[in-house]
Amino acid sequence: MEPRGPSEPHELQGLRIEILRRAVDIYLALAYPASPPSDAARRRLVWSEGADMPTLLSRPPFERASQSGQRGASIFALRLGNMHYPHMKVQVQPWPNAAGFLLSVNTHDQVLGLEPEAADLPAFRALQAENQRLKETIEQAWDAAGLPTFLRYLREYIDRQGGMPATDPDPGPDAG
Repeated sequence: MEPRGPSEPHELQGLRIEILRRAVDIYLALAYPASPPSDAARRRLVWSEGADMPTLLSRPPFERASQSGQRGASIFALRLGNMHYPHMKVQVQPWPNAAGFLLSVNTHDQVLGLEPEAADLPAFRALQAENQRLKETIEQAWDAAGLPTFLRYLREYIDRQGGMPATDPDPGPDAG
């Protein structure tokens, strides 16, 4: 279900600044429920007035998670962190849906490897679990707000396919 081929920011025609700001507002409310975002996150929210989306996404503070020319679509990320971890990101990627893109959260905590006997492994696993919970919460909030997420895409895809095939209940041993 992944789109094929490289993409550039100009391929995100359906993405508008107000949609991205709405997604970021929801993200920040959930990622920083008891305090304002970090100074670094706030600096990443200062975007040039009047910048079009291709220009905005192709420059800092946005990062390209995959490079054009590589297999798969480019993913554009904005590192905003959360109360406990500074590296979590909002991601935007082209997708073959009505909006032309998907929003997702990258916990960005899978790249670290700790030795199985490391003293801080339980704390790191707890951080990963909290980041995953927060990712799911944010993506569900985006979906509830009508923003394009993979969950929404999957529901729409299943609906277009006519839904899931119904299964008959077990007819029992007397069926014949």
